Amino acid sequence: ERCPDGVLGERGPIFKFPDGGRECRPCHENCTRGCVGPLLQDCLGDTLPVSRRTPTLIAVMVVGALFLSCSLVLL
Repeated sequence: ERCPDGVLGERGPIFKFPDGGRECRPCHENCTRGCVGPLLQDCLGDTLPVSRRTPTLIAVMVVGALFLSCSLVLL
């Protein structure tokens, strides 16, 4: 009738959702409050992880600035 919510497994609670055939399928392993589908964006009550692009962009800019500074000194 309903899929189990938060059943304790080896690596923590396991959440499941009913698929189109009314069978219980596991949620994405990072869902901590249940889900409506198998993908990470289908998790309930969870926000997606913040992109890690910003630190990479800052590192590239710092390396670029150092390279430009060294080039100007050598010229």
